[in-house]
Amino acid sequence: MGAIWWLHLAAGIGLVGIGWLIPRRVAQSPIRLRPALLLDTAPFILGAGWGALTTARPLFTGVIALALGAGFALADDTMRKTLREPVVFSEAVELPQVFTHPHLYLPFAGPGLVIGGAIAAALAAFALLLLETPLWPPHPFAGAIGVVLAVLLLWRAAYEPLLGAMANLLRRVRPTGEAFADASRLGPFAMLIVHAAIARSERDARRQKLAAPAIIFSGDAAGGGPIVLVQCESFFDARRLSPQIRSDLLPAFDACCAGAAAHGRLQVPGWGANTMRAEFAALSGLPEKALGYDRFNPYYALARTRLETQVWRLRRAGYRTICLHPFDRRFFRRDLCMPAMGFDQFLCRETLGGSRSPPYMSDPELAGQILRVLAGSDGPRVFLFAITMGNHGPWTTAGPKLDPALAGLRDASDIPGGAVLLRYLEGMRRSDDMLGILLEGTARHRSPVTLGFYGDHLPSLGPVFDHFGFTEPHVDYAIWPGVGPTERSDLPVHELGRRVIGLALRADN
Repeated sequence: MGAIWWLHLAAGIGLVGIGWLIPRRVAQSPIRLRPALLLDTAPFILGAGWGALTTARPLFTGVIALALGAGFALADDTMRKTLREPVVFSEAVELPQVFTHPHLYLPFAGPGLVIGGAIAAALAAFALLLLETPLWPPHPFAGAIGVVLAVLLLWRAAYEPLLGAMANLLRRVRPTGEAFADASRLGPFAMLIVHAAIARSERDARRQKLAAPAIIFSGDAAGGGPIVLVQCESFFDARRLSPQIRSDLLPAFDACCAGAAAHGRLQVPGWGANTMRAEFAALSGLPEKALGYDRFNPYYALARTRLETQVWRLRRAGYRTICLHPFDRRFFRRDLCMPAMGFDQFLCRETLGGSRSPPYMSDPELAGQILRVLAGSDGPRVFLFAITMGNHGPWTTAGPKLDPALAGLRDASDIPGGAVLLRYLEGMRRSDDMLGILLEGTARHRSPVTLGFYGDHLPSLGPVFDHFGFTEPHVDYAIWPGVGPTERSDLPVHELGRRVIGLALRADN
């Protein structure tokens, strides 16, 4: 009986160990005896200890640990492949969105694998909870007390002076701040703990620094005209992929660039997703280096209180500022961040219409809403910022089959992910239709309108890009209309908002 007892316990410990090792394998993190190793194992040691104390069932505890570790590894591997970035600490705020908006997440990892794995793990854990004999007296009450104490300790550690002391201690493992490097050298869980703690310890001072009004007009801005800035989901000039793609794919964008004040490549801080990074950069005018660890997701916490932005700059000049987004206002917690960044109004799905799931409001429909709001605005001093959803991935192959000739491709079946590429290009054509509607509508407006148009990030089409040997990280932008020769100018996205506003005011004055 004693041998079976030890074998039972060893099996549970082994499952916990495997659950910890699988994410480290994905992160390519070798095991080295250093302080970070203890930090990386801490969540599993503490979690397994709590499970063993509470249930006295080591196999049950081991299966739970294995399922959580495997689930984390799947998410991390999927992000590395589709977004070229590992899981970072700010992803925690998006976890509820996996359940509220699964269509935006699960297709990338494979719905069958995710749902099937979760069901299998739940059934196995439930069976073990019923059938496994406790090896010692369980102590659920002590486990509950442990949870309460852990919550209180974490809550207290989130504030000074413990927060600063803890952050200083964690800095001794020498994090670089680069997610790939730190996940490999420290371990994925140690990286999350270190980044989260240091980010929180630095956040209050950074907020104070970034909240002070620092952006002023160089002249009288009272006569500034309407400004429309459109962040177009996953937009870039896809003709850069290959000469096979039709040269007349984007007629409105070509016309916009031909008559633009400026256009060119735009350097953005994300690949395949993380819309909020380019969005915050364009609106705030802040480079990534000014955000520290909060650069991974400025909306996670940093931007939920007032910071100095280009939007506040316009409000001080008497502009009415309106954001339009035909989607869930709570997604990325924009409902908190947009007012904090200076918007008078935040018009979302409840006002504009649109759907929580595909098909979303099409880009041409959103163009009509933009022009409607523009026409109904009192006076010329209005700033409209629109966030599109029409061409949001994943671009599934559902729906009518698309003719490759529409994109100029000879045979999409020869391209890995070719059917997905066609679906993306079809959506991009609708984005171009939106731009055409806006060009025509703003040209007829009673006051001269400055229109900015840009992509938030490249689409997550890794196999397609690899097939064409496309390695450029930049999207495209244009600012229309021009008042002289068109200027080709490549920019980082944090300079775009200032550039649009500067051109609008200079053109008007």
